[in-house]
Amino acid sequence: MVYPQKIKQIHEQIQKKIFAMVPEKWDRLYLYACVVDHPSNLQTGEMFFYYYPKGVLRKNPINVYEVPAKFNINETQYLKMADDLFANIKELRNAQIEDNERAWSNITIVIENLKYKAIFEYQNSAKENFDIYEKRIIWTYRYLKVPFESFNKSEREIIERFEMSEKQEETIFELPLYVKPLNKALKTIKDSKNNLEFVTEVKLEEMEFKKTHVPKSQILKK
Repeated sequence: MVYPQKIKQIHEQIQKKIFAMVPEKWDRLYLYACVVDHPSNLQTGEMFFYYYPKGVLRKNPINVYEVPAKFNINETQYLKMADDLFANIKELRNAQIEDNERAWSNITIVIENLKYKAIFEYQNSAKENFDIYEKRIIWTYRYLKVPFESFNKSEREIIERFEMSEKQEETIFELPLYVKPLNKALKTIKDSKNNLEFVTEVKLEEMEFKKTHVPKSQILKK
């Protein structure tokens, strides 16, 4: 499928803003966002992403909303960056609708192996039987590859119901990876608080990643 230049440019902007929000070197990243339309052109939704830091001992993923506390970054300004990223995601959806594409209900962005891939899913009307919490469980299972046996009983039942359900329709968009030096934006945020010089090497601490962890998210609106 051939995409208009405007849509490609929005994808590039999304890449740049994701890269600007990660304060260390990383191997792969997975982002989830959904957009819900309301009357009066109001759009709400949620967004979160996980990245896997580079390093032999750094095997646990980092949630985007854990970054400010973990790296001593101004939380208000960092969340403004998250809002700006979500605004680009809504802009992408609206641009696709203007291009006569079907409105998607949620998007997963995968950045790994020097490739950028956006996976769009479309709500299956009456067959849409999963709420927001259940979708997070399913997404964690599918993309973070959390072992099935690590979920509790109720979560396993959600996954089993998903596996037996009629799958949502998907389309995939791929783009060459945008390459940019590590995040001047985050360094600026830290400098604005008179903090220490930006940390380029993070202390290798063992983090216990709960396998039943539900992704941290924010409810976002226009």
